[in-house]
Amino acid sequence: MAPPLSSWLQGFRAVSAPLRSLVCFPYAGAGAAVFRDWASAVGSDTELLAVRLPGRESRIGEPPLHRVEDAVPALLAALEPLGDRPLILFGHSLGAALAYATARALVARGHPPALLAVSGRRAPHLASRRPPIHGLDDAAFRSRLAALGGTPPEVLACDDLMELMLPMLRADFAMSDAFLEPDPPSLPVPILAFAGAEDTEATVEEVAGWERLAGAGFTLRTLPGGHFFLHGQRAAIVRYLKKENF
Repeated sequence: MAPPLSSWLQGFRAVSAPLRSLVCFPYAGAGAAVFRDWASAVGSDTELLAVRLPGRESRIGEPPLHRVEDAVPALLAALEPLGDRPLILFGHSLGAALAYATARALVARGHPPALLAVSGRRAPHLASRRPPIHGLDDAAFRSRLAALGGTPPEVLACDDLMELMLPMLRADFAMSDAFLEPDPPSLPVPILAFAGAEDTEATVEEVAGWERLAGAGFTLRTLPGGHFFLHGQRAAIVRYLKKENF
């Protein structure tokens, strides 16, 4: 495994002279490790980097963040050593909101990413159809996590592990639930959006709403699966990323 560039970015394979960097932002409750298996699929000329937020994995002792905006300055600092290398930002669910906020900040700095790829996330101007869940009592919160399907049942069943993870999970869902921009400006960046055909958390129509922000072209790809379709559709997602920008 390649060493992290900072506490915020984890590499999984050393690339001697990468032509581009694919930066992946995980969904709520997840860490950089969810993208470990992507390293073999992206190709030998592409550096794969995964974002690790505070409160998980090697950063489990750090307090988690509660707002997307709070993560952006540190993410920009972590990306700065990459210099002028083309960046592809990919995020799923909460990760899509983080990738978008990072892309917007990079545009403001005069260094827009080559591509913003968003997955399993409604467009930022669309409010969630469900009430916030981060403030539910523990039993109701765990029940909601089980319904979403992103947390392994054995983790949900372990009281000690859940006690350790609940503050981070609640913070992530608070971050996700609060992110809303009623009138977002368009980005001078092409946007590639992925939707799960059976996803009830972010419907195909809601994901298609990202077209409103795409000032340099928009593509929507609908793939089989529910909200966590990215796990079963990794090969297809990487293939479409390559088709758009590799």
